[in-house]
Amino acid sequence: MIMKISQLKPGFLINEHKNNGDVECFEVVKVKPFGRKVEVTFRSLFGLESALYPADAYLNAAV
Repeated sequence: MIMKISQLKPGFLINEHKNNGDVECFEVVKVKPFGRKVEVTFRSLFGLESALYPADAYLNAAV
């Protein structure tokens, strides 16, 4: 399901498809508004990472 970054909720899953066919899976841990952007914290095999996105950007997410 494609959804706006601002609509993400903790527990949603993000799959990133790489050019070589690999798929990396991320779990949304925290979503925090940051002005006109949104800070999203993800959990993966490599630990926790945060990224800052425009609030109206889109990602492919699964509930």
